[in-house]
Amino acid sequence: MEKTESLQRANQQQRLVEWSRHVEACRNSGLSVGQWCRENGISVSTYFSWQRKVFQALKEVQEVTFAEVPVMERSQPCGHIAAAMEVSGVRIQVYEGADGATLQAILQAVKSC
Repeated sequence: MEKTESLQRANQQQRLVEWSRHVEACRNSGLSVGQWCRENGISVSTYFSWQRKVFQALKEVQEVTFAEVPVMERSQPCGHIAAAMEVSGVRIQVYEGADGATLQAILQAVKSC
């Protein structure tokens, strides 16, 4: 039973991603929702039902999360960069020797972006 539920959640997530693309395409098309739906063979009620689900999912993802990250006192970081990433225009560099708590806080903050 657990495997079936997991598969259903994955399927629902895949449909949500697919519909988020449809909603974005419609909103960027310059057409009315009705016209866009007619041109794409989608009923307006189905579109609005999925749009509501997409917006709800985005709202849940966009909830703000704060993480306290210790600031290095040195002007020059010690060691070599062990990992680097850019998320939403913010560059994050993790240097060799970074402690686990700091990494955990950084990853938790990035997860919410």
